[in-house]
Amino acid sequence: MLPLEFVVEVVVTPLKGLVAHQLAERGYSQSRIGQLLGISQPAVSSYLKNPKHLYEEKLLKVLERQELQRLLRTLTTLVEYASVEEFLRYVNNYSVGLLSSLRLCPLHRSAYPELGNCEICRDLQVYTETAKRVEMAFDLLRRCRDCYRLVPKVLMNIVELGPEGGVGYPGRIYVEGAQIMARGRPRPGASRFLINLVSEVNKLHPEIKAVANVAYVARDCAGKVFSVAEVGPSNSEEEIVANVTAAFQKGIYDVVYDMGGSGIEPNAYIFGIDAVDVATKVIELAKCLGPKDYKHV
Repeated sequence: MLPLEFVVEVVVTPLKGLVAHQLAERGYSQSRIGQLLGISQPAVSSYLKNPKHLYEEKLLKVLERQELQRLLRTLTTLVEYASVEEFLRYVNNYSVGLLSSLRLCPLHRSAYPELGNCEICRDLQVYTETAKRVEMAFDLLRRCRDCYRLVPKVLMNIVELGPEGGVGYPGRIYVEGAQIMARGRPRPGASRFLINLVSEVNKLHPEIKAVANVAYVARDCAGKVFSVAEVGPSNSEEEIVANVTAAFQKGIYDVVYDMGGSGIEPNAYIFGIDAVDVATKVIELAKCLGPKDYKHV
């Protein structure tokens, strides 16, 4: 079996089945699920006939539970806020990335012992599209109803590390009315501070490659949804980097709240494996906002 066929069998197919169940539980019709996943209604019906736990069990042979939960959150958010093309692009790039990382090799060899020490997937050239993912992340935030309320007074940015270095938005992300806005398109070198911050965290945890800064709000609610840490006071950008990095020496966090300091506004820093992952966490945090929470003016 070709590696591409294998990744479809052990990842793509059960993943589509699991997402179909997730959407059905949210009240989506089978025809709508088919439209969102780019498959036919009969295909959706076939996926839903199998119990949800069967898809989970198959995927947990390949992915850690935390990674699977993260992936499901990202995909269900993409279904809600992005286009079918963007959803399929993310699944495709994720699947090819799994192959090129050689993570599937042990499972592939166990199923097909004749492969021996095969490393065919080293030949795969993965186009990372860092800037495209940052742009997709911004589009998700722009379509989110309440995400503008998370933009702090110092404005916001979202950065991902790629082969070309850290990529973010020049001039940061700002608000006009109730709409998140950005000047220009993402490019390498934008937001020196966030690039430095995520680079230091990446040295400790290489899987973390993206970060966004948001307003210091919804601390208690975030703790129920994400792994959260709190640091500070921080009286300079250098102290923020040092304090946040020190927190990551003790564990891995989705959100780190920094209480700020003299002349430094309190902010929360949301981390993830890529910019899209970060955006889905920002959207989830926005759902925590109550009427008395910070609102950008």
